[in-house]
Amino acid sequence: MKKFFFSFIAVLTIAGLFYISQQPRIHFIHNEIHLSLYEEVKPYDYIEEVSHMDIEELEIQSHVNNEKLGEYKIEYIYRKRTFTLKIFIDDKIPPQFETINTKILRNEKVNPESLVKNIQDDSKTIVYFKEDYIFNEMKTYRVIVVVEDEYENKTEKNAYVLVEEKDSEAPTIQGIEKMTILIGDQIDLKKGVILKDDHDKNPKLTIDDSKLNIRKIGEYEVYYRVEDDSGNQETYTRIIEVLSQYDNREAKRDGQKVCYLTFDDGPSNNTAKILKILDEYHIKATFFVTGTSPQDFHYIKEAHQKGHTIGLHTYSHDYELIYSSLKNYINDLNKIKEVVYKQTGIETKFIRFPGGSSNLVSKKYNVGIMKRLTKKVIDLGYQYYDWTSINGDGEGIKTVDGLKKKAVEEIGDQEDIMFLMHDSSGQSNTVKSLPAILDHLIKKGYQFEAINQYSPTFHHTVQN
Repeated sequence: MKKFFFSFIAVLTIAGLFYISQQPRIHFIHNEIHLSLYEEVKPYDYIEEVSHMDIEELEIQSHVNNEKLGEYKIEYIYRKRTFTLKIFIDDKIPPQFETINTKILRNEKVNPESLVKNIQDDSKTIVYFKEDYIFNEMKTYRVIVVVEDEYENKTEKNAYVLVEEKDSEAPTIQGIEKMTILIGDQIDLKKGVILKDDHDKNPKLTIDDSKLNIRKIGEYEVYYRVEDDSGNQETYTRIIEVLSQYDNREAKRDGQKVCYLTFDDGPSNNTAKILKILDEYHIKATFFVTGTSPQDFHYIKEAHQKGHTIGLHTYSHDYELIYSSLKNYINDLNKIKEVVYKQTGIETKFIRFPGGSSNLVSKKYNVGIMKRLTKKVIDLGYQYYDWTSINGDGEGIKTVDGLKKKAVEEIGDQEDIMFLMHDSSGQSNTVKSLPAILDHLIKKGYQFEAINQYSPTFHHTVQN
């Protein structure tokens, strides 16, 4: 009886092993697969062999995102059986970066991170010296800087450290080009000013503006004195030109190309689309709004919250109404001003006249009104802004290609521009053409700014 029992167990074991041996199997080339970012995922290439299955019946479900580092899986499904293979998307590319040479005083320490810039890598990086350095001699040291990512990919580059006995150079200053302001403008003499020194990270700045009178027309000198912690100092002179409050605030001529993007006649459903595009490009613009589409007023609030500037373009945009008298224009302006205040909590002082300050349509309703209006709005604390370039969407150009062509022609090789487009409901092709126009401006080297109290006004010549 015992012999029969063991024989029975042996038969069951053999039968079980035979059953198991006949089950479908997949043998992978490795237990887990490691790929580089963006490397093509090839599920069949990871199979070494299969047993007891028809590979043509194999269903594969890949859950791999090869554009993002991480752990993923591929599922191989055969007749309700699932085989899982782990896939790791790793960073296999060493970091790229540039080195910066520096000057120090003897026995000073150098942070290796101060010798590198523009690090490019797909994962987090650390920066360190390949070996320890003691900068105790007056000479130029060649050091090896290492940038290593979290996947242990590393790149080594040379940098040079000049060791000096004494700091004898004064700090330098940038951003003190001639400034033009209008009487009554608020002025920040430190805005845009950059101090640099070979050794002192925080040189001292003293500004002497005792000769400046922002309430009197004229040209004034402001003195900027910079001093480092070794006592080296230098004084720079900046010219501030104060113009009449009715004058044009000129654009800077400093070699920097700036574009002020502006959109008139909104808000509308197109405003939302334009805001999305501007978000994608990380660009701030200015919206001169009207009251013609109350259901879209919430886009004023949205634009303001995203950091765009809101200006006033009258409530009605009705030429006959607003240009028939000063009273009508001011009443209409106050109406849209109240709308903007309710949406943003800001009492904006930036305006644009329908048709611009140079428009001649107003002459039909009131001869000479623009000459009076351009002064009146400034007396009331406003500032008006015209433009230098257009895409033609307000001139009858309706096709996407036509808008792009007109924009390129208008931009030309100007240094600073104020670019006029429209975001009213009928301007869907302006939305479609906007990315190409932004790409062109970026390629031409423009930086983008929303209008603020320091912006050039780009006033047209008043013709009525």
